[in-house]
Amino acid sequence: MSEKIGILAIGHGSRLPYNKEVVTNIANTIAEKHPEYVIRTGFMENCGPSVQEAMKEFEGTGVTRIAAVPVFLASGIHITEDIPEILKLDPQTNEGKIEVDGNEVPVVYGKPLGNHEMLADLVFERAKEVI
Repeated sequence: MSEKIGILAIGHGSRLPYNKEVVTNIANTIAEKHPEYVIRTGFMENCGPSVQEAMKEFEGTGVTRIAAVPVFLASGIHITEDIPEILKLDPQTNEGKIEVDGNEVPVVYGKPLGNHEMLADLVFERAKEVI
């Protein structure tokens, strides 16, 4: 049996719709470019679906592994404590398991966006737009 990978894009959330739209659009772009993956979005606060609700959305998809990736620029309490606790990750490995369709499915946890050359290029492009 080949692996079917799920990706959970985790956003902070906001009472304003723009935050959810940005994270959802990023997830939709990933889904369009990589249709072989099952993409879902979840949010920490102020909008839904919550991370817990989003994990349940993998039911019926046949995923055999889930990568939870925070769509956050930098680490903070949500990244280092809250999300790992919600996902019930082992603090030593940042890995865990969830039941999906009666099967135990591994969950792995990615890093925030961080200091990446692509982000630096994007910031520079945004600066050039207004110069």
